[in-house]
Amino acid sequence: MRIPLFDDASLMATTVCAPALSTLRPGLFYTAVEQSSVAISITDPNARIVYTNLAFRQLTGYDEPELTGVNHNILASRQTPKKHYQEMWSTLIQGLPWVGQLINQRKNGSLYLAEVSISPIFSPDGQIEHFLGMHKDISDSYALMQRLRNQMSLIAAVLNNVPAPVVVLDEHDAIVMDNLAYKTLCADYGGRELLAEMGYPENKARLASGERVTVHIGGVPRVFGLSIWPLSEVNEEVSRYFSDVAPPRTLVTLIDDSEQQRQRAQQRLDQLKQKLVSGKLLAAIRESLDAAMVQLSGPLNMLAAARRLSPAGLVHPGLDAAWQEGQQALARLQACRPSLEQEESDFWSIGDLLQDLTDLYLPRIRSLGELQWRCEPEVLLGYGQRHQILASLSLWLDRCLILAGERPASPLLLTLHAYTQDNAFFFALQDNLSLHPVQNAVPAQTFTLPGHGMELRLIQTLIGNHQGMIDLHIHAEGGTLLTLRLPLPAMPFRRPVMTGESK
Repeated sequence: MRIPLFDDASLMATTVCAPALSTLRPGLFYTAVEQSSVAISITDPNARIVYTNLAFRQLTGYDEPELTGVNHNILASRQTPKKHYQEMWSTLIQGLPWVGQLINQRKNGSLYLAEVSISPIFSPDGQIEHFLGMHKDISDSYALMQRLRNQMSLIAAVLNNVPAPVVVLDEHDAIVMDNLAYKTLCADYGGRELLAEMGYPENKARLASGERVTVHIGGVPRVFGLSIWPLSEVNEEVSRYFSDVAPPRTLVTLIDDSEQQRQRAQQRLDQLKQKLVSGKLLAAIRESLDAAMVQLSGPLNMLAAARRLSPAGLVHPGLDAAWQEGQQALARLQACRPSLEQEESDFWSIGDLLQDLTDLYLPRIRSLGELQWRCEPEVLLGYGQRHQILASLSLWLDRCLILAGERPASPLLLTLHAYTQDNAFFFALQDNLSLHPVQNAVPAQTFTLPGHGMELRLIQTLIGNHQGMIDLHIHAEGGTLLTLRLPLPAMPFRRPVMTGESK
């Protein structure tokens, strides 16, 4: 079988033009070997040197008389393992060529790494007559390779000690390098490729612009973003030797924003709690003052009636002083009543409000039961002071949780349904709490429910501030249904502000 080293045309020209060996001048081969840049040595079968060329002598530092007739192991160093020499001789005595690396020693004692190729030379009767050795000093290339390995090891060590997950992608967005943090994340994610699960490279542009993606790892939501940088690289392909056009590489760092997101969410919930507490407190103060004013109005009305019954000019001074003092006290109470107008009435997303309520109460409800909510239609807008409406729903949930904790029976089930009808929007809160048996249907106006405090009156206060109404039904089989009805004015010609947006 013919193995061409050049194209057919070149081979044919070479075949035609090449002179016969007999026509070459005598001594040409010797001259070529002597002047070759490759270090060449010839030994007898016992490894005694019979010839060395100039390049060999320059490499080793020995003169020709110092080498001729000397065993080739004059170059051997103690750095090459004996097993290596044994494998070499085992190959050579079988008449086979051997190629390998040896750590040799020059005349001055310096070491160099030699790439050695040794071929047996046979006599006409097939016996090994000589060994031809070709030597190349590869110390510099070996050192360069080791530096490259050291750099690669250093890069790998640095990347693996970087806490952030890091990957390097090729021009086809395939991963060519990743660090330990990324491998660990993928392992925790069930062995799936996390970058692909985040939508890379399909959503590369959005991810590069800062979009965050939530991924559930081990049942825990984790929020990640990407930082993407282009990398320059030297092309390794031989075909690119003259053009030196390198394929693009991309460095991608996964930014774990989970803790920051959690802190922001917790901060938002803390702010919501503060506003709810403030709203409930204002409603409680207002309700208490209203109750005190009602209680004070009774005696004042009696004093007023007594004053009217007294003959003109004969009103008892004590009676008149008591009436005057009562009027002043009533005026002071009226002046102390706090305003419930704590925020501007506006349109807002009911779905976002119910999600806020779920986020606030889910940790407390988990141990007792569950809260289910739905909004019909999904995109539904409410109107009013958002935090007052949220406080009204919160008051009723507080009551349900307190009763569920005091009367543990079946798991608590709370359902919250938001819907719109007849130019109004409704919240229907239903629970499965088993209360005292009801002999007769209890009118909603009496509100004789077991519970703590005055949750229902506070809800009335907050909903009444919105010109709304409440309706309460107690089921004989257990459970209550509280419905809040709030008017919905005509929507202004502007887009409502949703949660997370700025006005």
